[in-house]
Parts: sequence; structure tokens; C-alpha cells
Amino acid sequence: MKFSFYIAKRYLFTKKSKNVVNIISYISLFGVAVGTAALIIVMSVFNGFESLVLDMYNSFDPHLKITASQGKTFSIPNINSTLSDNKEIENYSFILEEKVLIENNGTEIIAEIKGVDSNYSKLVDVNEIVKLGDYFEEDLYRNKDVLVLGASIRYRLSADINNIFSQLTITSPRRDAKYIKDANDLVQSVFMPIGVFSVQSEYDNQYVLAPLNRVQLMLDRVNEASSVEINILDSNKMLLIKEEIQNILGEDYVVKTRLEHHDFLYKLLNSEKLAVFIILTFILIIASFNIISSLSMLIIDKEKDIKTFWNLGSSKKQIRNIFFTKGVLSVMLGSLIGLCIGVGFAVLQDKFGFIGMQGGFVVDVYPIELQIKDVVIVEITVLIIGIIASYYPSKILTSKLIKTHTL
Repeated sequence: MKFSFYIAKRYLFTKKSKNVVNIISYISLFGVAVGTAALIIVMSVFNGFESLVLDMYNSFDPHLKITASQGKTFSIPNINSTLSDNKEIENYSFILEEKVLIENNGTEIIAEIKGVDSNYSKLVDVNEIVKLGDYFEEDLYRNKDVLVLGASIRYRLSADINNIFSQLTITSPRRDAKYIKDANDLVQSVFMPIGVFSVQSEYDNQYVLAPLNRVQLMLDRVNEASSVEINILDSNKMLLIKEEIQNILGEDYVVKTRLEHHDFLYKLLNSEKLAVFIILTFILIIASFNIISSLSMLIIDKEKDIKTFWNLGSSKKQIRNIFFTKGVLSVMLGSLIGLCIGVGFAVLQDKFGFIGMQGGFVVDVYPIELQIKDVVIVEITVLIIGIIASYYPSKILTSKLIKTHTL
């Protein structure tokens, strides 16, 4: 083995750099390096976008959410004591949601009014998401009919903020109305917009926030909620605590994690990343044909050496291992260079953000997040491809040449 490795290393780092075989060998090595770097960079960019998207959702979404298994709402006192006794829960907030029609100066849109209690600001960083105006956490607004609008809703309604003369009319269905046949099945209320929040376009275009007690009065659902949003102390225990709460509450309630609420989004992000990885791996497989070609040409070029090794008593396995080892060393060197390029690019982009984004995206530069597991997967993939690509010419061609010289 030492003999094969020594000769393979000599072939790899030969001083005859202008030899055509060596030039082709360097080109194949360059192809492996570029492929490795591309895989690491693209997967890191996907990680960056995934983290960015999830952070935007997570800034508005709780770790756990409890809803009634039947019907729209449930009684708050029924589960309040259960949640307050759980030491793993950091904070929780009762929520009452309903689809409503919002009108301002003849412009009408359908949105979701989300009534939140005083604990909601402990779950969501309202100072971060409220971009304009105020939030109703202060006593000044707590018992008044006020709204914090999603940014897109505010734009579509052309609503003024903190203007007593700019009131929004909210139309909601009566509690006892099974079907909406006429105006008697609807209830109208007037709310004043006091702020604008912005999280993510889907939420900005869907939700308006209001004090829970005012929404309960409007919908005639005092002491009722449609859900409970919960943040826990240790997010790694999310599934465990979910099962614990579900067992205590029983079949009358449904407990879901953040991942389950956005199951499609998580699957979509992971499937896109997998698809890109497979595509780039196929490109790398195509590039590996350069390894086969360069190794085949090297074996033919070293025909005299093979004859000499054979006459000196080297076995078929030793001669085969020379070229197999040379091919694997080339792949390892190429992947190492690609690793340095890919990791270096990811670190520099993360630190300095020298590649910017166009089109007014939510961030100014391409987000990037380097994950060790991706680097390991890429290196293993490249090594496996290199081993397979090196095996064929080293086994088939050397055997043929040795057979020719023994005849």
C-alpha cells in the first residue's frame, strides 16, 4: 500500500506540468473544486433564505397553538388553570379570531381580526413588528375600540393612523346567525387605527390586531377564545410539551406545534434544497467523466511504467492501486480546494455582505448560513463520486495492459 501511495503521489505532483495528460488532470481537479464549492455555496444560500423566511414567520407565530376540536371557540376558564400550572410554559395568550369586512371611505376588504390579551406582547416583540404608530398595550387604549393594521391592509384601505376622524367600519356575522341572509345577520362596529405592523406579506395582508375584550364584545363571545398561543422555555422540548398538554386537555382540544402549522412551508423549503442538491450532484457526476478521461490517459501514458512494475514483481492489485489512489487523491485535493473556496465565500458573505440583492427585497444582501452537516454531506458525496470514477479505469485498463504484456 505504501508503494502504491508513493507512486500515486509522484504522478499527482509531477514536475512535468506541461504534459498534456497532466493539464487534463488539473482541469478535472479544477472541475471537482468548482463543483464542491458550488454545492457548499448554494446550500448555504438556501439555508440563509430558509432561516430568513422562518424568522419572519416565527416572529408572529408561537411555539404551540391550542384550538377547539369542535366549534370555533372554547371557554377560557376551562384551560387557564391547566396552562398556568405548567412550569415549562414561558408565556401564553388567549386569542379570538374572526373573518370580518373592513370599510374605509368606500373601500372594502376582507381580513382576519385578531383579538389579543395583555400577555400577547410577551409572546411577540411588538416593538419590533409595529412600524408606525402605537400598540394598544398602554392603559390609554386597552379598553377602547382600536386596531393595529397589517401594512398591506393599511395601504389598501388608505387609512390614517391615530386620527379620530378616520374610523374604520368593521362588519362581522352575528353569533346566532347560521347563514347570512340580510343585514340583520350582521353586526357593525367602529374602530380607530392607531398603528401599523409588518411581519411578512402573508400576515400583513391578512391580519388586524385589536384588544381581546373589545373583540369579544363585538362578537358576543365574552370569556371565550378561538385559540391559545404558547411560548415555551425550551423550544427543543416542543414535541414533548405538546404531547403532555394534549394528554391533559383530552380530545376536546387540538394542540399543534409551529412546524405543524406551517407543514407545507417546511416541506417546500426542504424539497427545494434537496432538488438543487440533486441537480448540482448530477452536474458533478458529469464533471467526474473528466476524472475517468484523465486517469485513462495517464494509465495509457504510463504503459512503460506498468510494464516495469510488473517485471519487477509488483502484483496486479498494487499496480491497480497506484492509479486508483492517484484518482482518489486528485478528488480529495479538488474537494479540499472547493471546500476552502465555498466556506471562505460563505464566511465573507455572512460577515461583509459584498453581494447585494436587487428589487427591494426584505434584506439588502444575500442571506447565507453555513451548516457543518451540509459541508460533511457535500464532501462525502464528492468522495463517493470520485471513488467510483477512479475505480473503472484503474481496474479495467490496468488489467488489459498487464494482460497484453504477459502474452
